[in-house]
Amino acid sequence: MSKLQLVIDHGKRHELLRVFDEMAGHVDIIEIGYPELITFGLDVVKEAHEAHPDLKICVDAKVFHGGTGVTRRCFEAGASIVTVLAYAPDPVIQQMVRHAREYGGEIMCDMDGVKRVGRRTAEVDGLGVNYVSIASGYLMEHEYDLHKRDHGSIFQLRPLELAAAVKRNLIHAGLAIGTGINQENISEVMKLKPEIVMVGRGIFGAADENNVVDPLETRIATAHALRRAIGAE
Repeated sequence: MSKLQLVIDHGKRHELLRVFDEMAGHVDIIEIGYPELITFGLDVVKEAHEAHPDLKICVDAKVFHGGTGVTRRCFEAGASIVTVLAYAPDPVIQQMVRHAREYGGEIMCDMDGVKRVGRRTAEVDGLGVNYVSIASGYLMEHEYDLHKRDHGSIFQLRPLELAAAVKRNLIHAGLAIGTGINQENISEVMKLKPEIVMVGRGIFGAADENNVVDPLETRIATAHALRRAIGAE
């Protein structure tokens, strides 16, 4: 069964915490984005966790080095999932996986910007990460090497092609897809059977449309529509 992850990448501290209060019962995971983490620190993770102890929180720490210290601090603050960049050295990722298991948490490896997508996906999959995340391809404008495990070429991306390249190179980890996902394209996204669907503007933006009387009600309704579409309810 897929899970819906709400991505928060902007806003003031009180706005971020208000989103937790408003949306905690309507999504499966809430992500505290890297900009928020840099601005407010791990105290905001701790506060969100204390207010909603049963909700999964993804901390988009984008770890590159210092896997032991950063990972421990994130989990001790209340994170359920911590992200690491695919560019990180293998020993760093292995350290994070080991510490995640100690805390009963999970590691998500962020593949964004990696050119040799297929090869690195296979490598991090073998390091024991729980999820490999990638932009869906809807908003990507770069060229990537979409090769399988042994060979490949450079292709111009079409929607979801990048995510499909990740999916076919996974054996143990789950696929997490984000960027540009909304109610209009969710059915196409689900053809790849991702474990996590990450949505930000697809939920928040729904409340920006004209003639919306209650933005919160609209966000909640959109979240539930997406959860139904991914089989989460």
